[in-house]
Amino acid sequence: MLAQTDFKLRYQGSVLGFLWALLKPLFVFAILNLVFSHLFASSVEHYSLQLLMGILMWNFFAEGTSVGLTALMTKAHILTKIPFPRWIVIVAASLQSLMSFFINILIFFGAFVLFGVPIALWQLFAFVFYLVLLYVIVLGFSFFASPLFVRFRDLNQIWEVLLTGGFYAAPIIYPLRVLPEWLQPWMYLNPMTFLIEHSKGVLFSGLLSRADHHAFYVSVVVLGFVLALGFFRKFERRVVEFL
Repeated sequence: MLAQTDFKLRYQGSVLGFLWALLKPLFVFAILNLVFSHLFASSVEHYSLQLLMGILMWNFFAEGTSVGLTALMTKAHILTKIPFPRWIVIVAASLQSLMSFFINILIFFGAFVLFGVPIALWQLFAFVFYLVLLYVIVLGFSFFASPLFVRFRDLNQIWEVLLTGGFYAAPIIYPLRVLPEWLQPWMYLNPMTFLIEHSKGVLFSGLLSRADHHAFYVSVVVLGFVLALGFFRKFERRVVEFL
């Protein structure tokens, strides 16, 4: 109910309403595709679709983490008056972003059909697996950062700057292979690099990376989520003191 209410209030009063959830990433895609397609389209098959996928995945990561960061502060008027599990606020914030992302993904697969790109069932399941990992990352970040934001309000501004840099540090606009070989491994310090790069490989080339690479990444994501949840459970009782 919290997620549904926030989703409706987000676009309340606007003429186009929730259509902005579609139009905003499409506008960004149109501009970037216009500027960069002539640089990479000749060397990257289905460059426009790869660009759209990267933008949609990054937008969900950026929006989900930003909303999750401020979730407790946004619901301060409820948390200070009604006793209920505080993790509900974090999950509701992530679900609000997930609703918009789900609509965008439907548009993305509509573009797949429009461009006539074939896709096998295993490719679809592999892509969904990457999207699940993406959601776990967003949720884990929210559990970790939301209690910190209650104490340190500058985190919101810092995170906006990091997101701007992170967008260009992920292989969204450009293919990873255009970078020097010595630099490519360092790009994987950005957690979105793995998801975007491997999603491209699965959907557009039908390629899966080595199992040990996936096992390591999944282990890091799961461990990070468990630690973030433990951090949240440790400090959630003190949150109300600073709201």
